Amino acid sequence: MSETSPAVDAIRSVIADLAAVPDPAERARAIGTVLDAVPALQAELRATRQAAVVELRATQSLAEVAKALGISGPRVSQIASGVSRTSKK
Repeated sequence: MSETSPAVDAIRSVIADLAAVPDPAERARAIGTVLDAVPALQAELRATRQAAVVELRATQSLAEVAKALGISGPRVSQIASGVSRTSKK
């Protein structure tokens, strides 16, 4: 997946910063720390996205939200109810 957005670019910048750590042991430890944090960060991102979709749904129809996000109506419903693509709650 080669999506580009300011948010994705910011994450890529962090990866580049980690890759630029001169000492390989320090670089490996730093990257390991970030990798260990990824599951919790993904959960935080999903919860933040869910809150945004719920906020949108408070003022817009399912079809309007789906169109605004470029996803299907059923996917909007899934996100609003906390269902992710990788694991269902």
